[in-house]
Amino acid sequence: MNRLLTILFAWLLLITSVFAQKNTGVWDVFAFGAKGDGKTMDTRSIQTAIDQCHGAGGGKVYLHNGQFLSGTIYLKSHVTLEVEAGATLLGSNQAADYPDQASEYPTYDENPLTSKSFIYAENARNITIEGRGTIDGRGSEIDKRGLNDPYLRPSFKYRPRIIHLRGCENVQIKGVTLQNSASWVQTYQSCRNLVIDGITVDSRENKDVDNPNREHAVRHRNTDGMDLVDCEFVRVTNCFITSGDDGICIKSFSPDKASRNITITNCLISSGASGIKIGTETAGRFEDIVVQNCTVFDTWGDGLAIMTVDGAQIKRVTISGISLRNIKRAGIFIRLNTRNKKYGNSTVVNKPALQDILITDVQGSRLAALGCSITGLAEYPLENVVLRNLNFEFDGGITDSQPMVVPEKTDAYPVGTMFGQILPAYGFYVRHVKNISFDQVQLRFTNEDQRPALVFDDVDQVVIDHFTAQSSTKTPALIRMLNTRNQLITNSRPSTDIPVFVKN
Repeated sequence: MNRLLTILFAWLLLITSVFAQKNTGVWDVFAFGAKGDGKTMDTRSIQTAIDQCHGAGGGKVYLHNGQFLSGTIYLKSHVTLEVEAGATLLGSNQAADYPDQASEYPTYDENPLTSKSFIYAENARNITIEGRGTIDGRGSEIDKRGLNDPYLRPSFKYRPRIIHLRGCENVQIKGVTLQNSASWVQTYQSCRNLVIDGITVDSRENKDVDNPNREHAVRHRNTDGMDLVDCEFVRVTNCFITSGDDGICIKSFSPDKASRNITITNCLISSGASGIKIGTETAGRFEDIVVQNCTVFDTWGDGLAIMTVDGAQIKRVTISGISLRNIKRAGIFIRLNTRNKKYGNSTVVNKPALQDILITDVQGSRLAALGCSITGLAEYPLENVVLRNLNFEFDGGITDSQPMVVPEKTDAYPVGTMFGQILPAYGFYVRHVKNISFDQVQLRFTNEDQRPALVFDDVDQVVIDHFTAQSSTKTPALIRMLNTRNQLITNSRPSTDIPVFVKN
């Protein structure tokens, strides 16, 4: 009788545990041997929980009440990885714990291997990373043995990203804090239906934006806050990003793919390079991109940047409701040139275009004396650019009013300072553009500046309406037009006394 009761009790426990797991749909990593002590490698325990969750049809893998030390973990379809408030998923500080992965997708360089990654998934569906906890890449501690110079680009492949998802569909990243990455913080390539909401990125090596030597004051690890590569149907909302390199980047590695149907809303961004940027990697198409209600501040590079340099066609970009503060390069930088870099095994370079750009309701203060630029090439002019309701204050302080020769630099790396440390205009320098309008734009400077507010060179169809700008009595003209055709200026005036309003 005792033996029978023992058997019945054992069956009851088994049945109870099976139904409990099925009902909750939660795979607690402690149940798979995780220690959560920040010292013991928990990679196998976390991965086993993910594998079993995936094998059962999906559910939640749960990290709580501990620091879970791990190397690369592979997220799989229908799995949610939840890092609870107070818990940390802690990256190993050894590069060997992040293996390279063979992939069908092109990479930043010609090497067919992916970059290393802390959390990786490829061709998965319905995956989520969420919670109020922290994912720490320990980038400042990553072992770089064998590297002669950690600042050189070849070292990039040794530095793991925190999140790298490729070819995934129905992805949600919500609530988590991503900190101290060794490379790009998070990369999403060829993903569809991607939601990134309410996350915090804290991965800025040099937090002093006024340090003029930011790249060598501390190790510079190219820690882009977020990279969207050839992704479609993307919603980025309510994020706070402080990054060592570009804040939010939209890119393309594939000439036959597109980054399109993307919205970025209600984000705060401070970066060691550009704040919000399309580029630099631009092989395919960029279409229907909306950026609104964002603040970009304390940024060492350009505030807002749109560029095609590798053959991309960029069409229908709308930027509105932006605040720019303390921008060390160009507040707005728009550029088309022909660097024509190739990615992966591709040998194709498309014919570039940059058109239908609408930038409205932007305020900017403490903008660099450099000025802003909107430039194409003579054979590939920008088309249909509207700047409306801008209120910009520049540092100014340039007392040389002599005309400047601006090089074309058709294949140079695009950045606000590519033409020099200052531009011919303290406000906007515009070259090789067809159909551009400045509507209700106000420009001024903190320190006296003798350059024109606007300079146009080889521009066709210019409309300036309700334009107001500060100037100096030593300025040759408030607006300078060179080789410019079909211009219309109405309802515009200087805000200070000047000898000449417009000069050809």
